[in-house]
Order: sequence, then C-alpha cells, then structure tokens
Amino acid sequence: MKYLMVVCVLLSLGGCVTNQLHFAAYSTEAELAAIKGRVVQADIVQVTGGEKCTRCKESSKIVWHAANYNVGLYEGFANVPVDDWTEFTKRAVDASPTSTLKTSVEIDRVFVKTWNSPDYYACEVSLTVDIAGAKYPGRSRLKLKQVGQSLIGDKVAALNAQVLDTVGLTVKAAYMNALTNYHKAH
Repeated sequence: MKYLMVVCVLLSLGGCVTNQLHFAAYSTEAELAAIKGRVVQADIVQVTGGEKCTRCKESSKIVWHAANYNVGLYEGFANVPVDDWTEFTKRAVDASPTSTLKTSVEIDRVFVKTWNSPDYYACEVSLTVDIAGAKYPGRSRLKLKQVGQSLIGDKVAALNAQVLDTVGLTVKAAYMNALTNYHKAH
C-alpha cells in the first residue's frame, strides 16, 4: 500500500511545472546562440494575456516561483517583474515592423523558477500566434546553470536582472516555434 501511495504522489508531482523545470535538462550554449542569432521575419501588431496575478500561485498565468533550500523558502510565487508585456515581447522577439507577415500574440503562460541547490533558473513559455485568423501554438523551455535570485530578507528573494533576458529569449523561442508551425501548414 505504501508503495502505491509513493507512486501516486510521484506521478502527481511529475505533472507540475515546478518539477518539470527542476528536472529539465540544461540548455546548451549552442541552443541559446541559435535562438539569439535567428532573425524573425514577422511583425507583432498586438500582444494580449500579460495580466499580473494578485494572489500568485503555481497555476497563475505569469508567475515566478522562488525557492531557496538553505532558508526554507519554497512556496514563494510572485509576478514576473515585467510592466509592459507588449513592449517586452516585441523587443524579445526583435520583430520586423516592415515585414508583411503581421501577427498577434497571446501569452498563454510564462513560468519562471529559481533555485539555489544547485544554482539555476528556468523559464517555460507557451503562447499562441494569430496569423490572418489562424492560430499557431508555440512553446519553449530554457534552463541555465546560474544564480537566478538574491535573498533580500528572511525568506524573501529578488529575481536577478539577467533572468529577464532569459525570459525574453524563451518568449522568442516560443514565438519561433509558433512560426515554424505556421510554415509547416503553408
């Protein structure tokens, strides 16, 4: 009976984003360089879905999960500190305003996780790109072996600035994934 309960708990934990990011493979330098170096031949005319959570939890749409094993900070959830998701997304994707391919983006989910043992931070983004009324899903997950948070008080963490660069890179990768889905269909 105990074995069955352990298996059930492990299966249920396997589905949560926190654990999926914790056990994900680290992104390679080649992967990161490929995303950074790719030129996007599309324009973003609208971004929706960037609402902040008021009582953030794991299931919130745009959330950061701070965890630090040394001080017992584990269940901390907060907004990803981006004030304007429209501008952030356009800048991250480096969209081309002169492109004839016009797109609208709906942010479906941005989940950022930081941890200290070992030090890493990770981001998962899912979004939907609308091109002429047809919708194409895009998804990306990046994980870097670096410090992503700083403790600023007892069980209070702050997100390090370079993490937002990775969030932007993950947004770009998800957008490129959606464009790949569009090109496969055409």
